[in-house]
Amino acid sequence: MNTYPSRQQGLTFIELSLTLVILGVIAALLAALLPAIKRLASSEAAVYEVSTADEAITGFAFATGRLPCADTDGNGYENCPAVLGGYPYLTLGQDRPLRNIDDYDYRYAVYVRPSGSTMNDVTLNRLQDRWQPTLASGLPPATALTALGNTGHLDLCRALAVGQGNTVNTDELHIEYAGAREHIAYLLVDPGSADLDGNGSAFDGLNASGQGFEHPTRATSSNYDDRVAVVYFNQLWTRMGCAGLLSTAGHAHPNTVSMLAMLRQSLRDYKKQLEITKEMTEADILQQVATIASAAAGLASASAAIPLATASALNTFGVTSGGIALAATAVALNVAAVTASGFILDQAIDADNQVGDQLTALDTLIDELETLHNSVYTNMKAGDRDALSDR
Repeated sequence: MNTYPSRQQGLTFIELSLTLVILGVIAALLAALLPAIKRLASSEAAVYEVSTADEAITGFAFATGRLPCADTDGNGYENCPAVLGGYPYLTLGQDRPLRNIDDYDYRYAVYVRPSGSTMNDVTLNRLQDRWQPTLASGLPPATALTALGNTGHLDLCRALAVGQGNTVNTDELHIEYAGAREHIAYLLVDPGSADLDGNGSAFDGLNASGQGFEHPTRATSSNYDDRVAVVYFNQLWTRMGCAGLLSTAGHAHPNTVSMLAMLRQSLRDYKKQLEITKEMTEADILQQVATIASAAAGLASASAAIPLATASALNTFGVTSGGIALAATAVALNVAAVTASGFILDQAIDADNQVGDQLTALDTLIDELETLHNSVYTNMKAGDRDALSDR
């Protein structure tokens, strides 16, 4: 049996003080780390959200041959021809808005630069027949820039190429850094967690309004916490496979059509030459027939002259006997003329038959080439229309 009273254990004042100090340090560390942890989580979420949105925009471009317009009324659908506003998530086939971790909506903007020349128009959120290849067409063929009557993916590629070379205009979509400006195809802006610059908008700096936006490399600071994600013209050009498309549907197909058009005209010109040749061979035949007829008439006349010359020689006791020799010579010459003309006539008839056969074969070849030309032309237009949808 324990006869000693129980002894209660507890923290001494010093131990309690040390515990409170440690808890205070931990709380301070947590307070310092929480914003960083939150920023890290926000950054990771932003990367995923922007990547998903970017894929949706690229898919839309593949499907339609243009970029989406902005959503200006907040219902999730694009409002064309708007170039600044919200992200049109429903138009892009997504089921929820594009918002950051603090539940702020992203801002979306797309590049446009209208032009009086359709080929040089860079309104990326509108379909236009911009790609107009140099094409030889018609009879006789004439070479000219040709609008194919389609609006599709090659036209978007054409717009991206023109936009890449455009000089910067502050009235059009651009990003700025240290006074330098650059055009871009489109962008998405995450407004961050607060209005750090006190401009009355969740978007800080240039991101709050207008066509100018902060450069993606601008660092977070005490008055800026936005994130800007941009897609440049050459990036979208690569994604769309524009280089390969333009070398095939944009150049090879029109060049083939032009070659066939010129070959078709060449065959028609050759046919005209053959028709002239046939006319000449027919004329030769008529000429030789006339020559034979003339020689035959001369032969008959010379043959008739022999009896007369013979009678004359008898009556003159041989004084006019030379007429018999002349008549005989005339007969011989006319016989030779008939023979030669007959030989030439055979050659002319043979040449005429050969030219006729060539004309028949050429007509068949021209018909086949016409069919081939029309087929390639149809395929070229289909390639212009469906260049990317088949990829």
